[in-house]
Amino acid sequence: MTKYLVEILASITIVDLIDIALLTAIIYWLLLLIKGTRTIPILFGMTVLLATYGLAIFLGLEAIGWVMENLFNSVVVILVVLFQADIRNALAQVGISTMFRELSQSAQAGLIEEIVESASQMAKRRIGASIVLERDTGLRNYIERGKLINAEPTVDLLSSIFHTTSPLHDGAVIIDREGKLAAARCILPLSMNPVSSSMIGTRHRSAIGLTEETDAVVVIVSEERGVISLAYRGKLHPNLEPMDLRIKLSDILQGKVKDNGITEVSAKVQSA
Repeated sequence: MTKYLVEILASITIVDLIDIALLTAIIYWLLLLIKGTRTIPILFGMTVLLATYGLAIFLGLEAIGWVMENLFNSVVVILVVLFQADIRNALAQVGISTMFRELSQSAQAGLIEEIVESASQMAKRRIGASIVLERDTGLRNYIERGKLINAEPTVDLLSSIFHTTSPLHDGAVIIDREGKLAAARCILPLSMNPVSSSMIGTRHRSAIGLTEETDAVVVIVSEERGVISLAYRGKLHPNLEPMDLRIKLSDILQGKVKDNGITEVSAKVQSA
């Protein structure tokens, strides 16, 4: 046994070690991507189906074996349908870089101040709002479906857009990578995560839904509770004070926050 093991180790080349290292890195990266997402229970379900298929073959259960065999013949299509949001998110993260690279540091700081001040004022006045910050994943589809504006995102403009008497207050505003308020009244995709859906309202669900599919950052103001939240990478950080929001936005824009750096939806979050 020892001799056989020595022969195997002696046959390993530098190329084999590189191959193993790359494969290990890819598997580790994939595990990080699916950590904390709905992908884990789906994979567990597929594992159960695979075990059922093996048991059917072992026991000679032809009917179940035939069904499972046809099911697994279409496994690639099934995986693409089930994990389409996660696949888009993974591909978007390949080669990802710092947000707002077109903006200078001072312009970035100014933008953060406008957003924080706007969110703070609207929270005090119980005005609901969703402010999306585009990162490396383009949001052109959502921008084109909204009302194009292309203006500087000032406190006055944001407050007037989300005022209840404004025809643009429904939906979200999107600030593009150049720091311009590209569009208002944008409709965002709702999160299909059953855990988050049972805890929060439509505004927060749509913010989480967008951040599940893209690397965007969304600042949300609840009109019912008058609190500020931030959604990023499919997770929600609720009940933020203005200073907390300023720090979080600055860290994300400067690339200091990892994918798991935002706390998940808390059970304390009520309907927005």
